[in-house]
Amino acid sequence: MEKDNNEGRSIIKGSGMLHVNWGDEKNGSVLFFQGETILLGICNVPFALYTTTRFDRNTLPNEHVKHLDQLEKLFLTGDYSSRRVKENSPYDIPLWINDLENISLLYLDHFDLIGLTNLRIKNLKTLVLKNAHIIDIPNLLIELLTYKNLTHIAYDASCIPLIDQLRKHHAGGITFELLDGSS
Repeated sequence: MEKDNNEGRSIIKGSGMLHVNWGDEKNGSVLFFQGETILLGICNVPFALYTTTRFDRNTLPNEHVKHLDQLEKLFLTGDYSSRRVKENSPYDIPLWINDLENISLLYLDHFDLIGLTNLRIKNLKTLVLKNAHIIDIPNLLIELLTYKNLTHIAYDASCIPLIDQLRKHHAGGITFELLDGSS
């Protein structure tokens, strides 16, 4: 993906607290870190969540759970082991994503994309797909075209057949980016 000011740069301050500089005078911090879940925020409001399918919102402090719907970026991976990737056993996309109404960037690594048909994310602008499991391309095309705000799809080699079909059927304002070094 293109580098933009929203990617952030982490800085360890004198107190040892990890802060995130999102650019444009937006300074954030790590709101929560436990195991496979990292929640970043701006002004103590959740902004980006890095997690796995094992995520349980009940592990977050209550003040962050009530503002979780304000998340803008979700980076979701099946898990951090390579066992299921080697076994070609993708994860199902969790339905709790539908509770995150403001998601504009969704990163999915090692998921069965048929789960996209169950998602209703109105503000989705950027979709990143890696190690995807694709069976039903016609239905996935229909679902991808329902995301009216979608402007960018980054993908690895696992998605080439899907993206080729999407390009044939959609001449709109979506840009496509093939990711290098895909696994």
